Amino acid sequence: MTRRAGRSAVGQRFAFRCGYCGISEAEAGAELTVDHYQPLSRGGSDTPDNWVYACHACNEFKGEFWSADEAQRILHPLRDDLAGHVSEREDGLLEGLTPAGRFHIERLHLNRSGLRSHRRERRDRKSTRLNSSHI
Repeated sequence: MTRRAGRSAVGQRFAFRCGYCGISEAEAGAELTVDHYQPLSRGGSDTPDNWVYACHACNEFKGEFWSADEAQRILHPLRDDLAGHVSEREDGLLEGLTPAGRFHIERLHLNRSGLRSHRRERRDRKSTRLNSSHI
């Protein structure tokens, strides 16, 4: 698989959204990056199963971080049960339900103001669509 084909496939696998924060390419206003979940410098592979589609901010916050420690690790968006580790409040704030969930939120700065606003707006749009469908 060529690098370009791999990039397109990982984008499709993540529905062209950041695997870590959920922002779409359209919302970011740019093509997202391909992150190595386990960085190459930490023994990770340059193969699609190690790639996560990520926005620039999440990729930068994650950096070269890698830990196999269950409590001090970044959650994998496709392998981990995110709902078991992270909960979203009405105001868009994410709360860690486990030590790994708390670490994940802190390391990736997932409660930055722009993301909280985005989550509130997404929730409001969804609520409006549901309410209008019952009219």
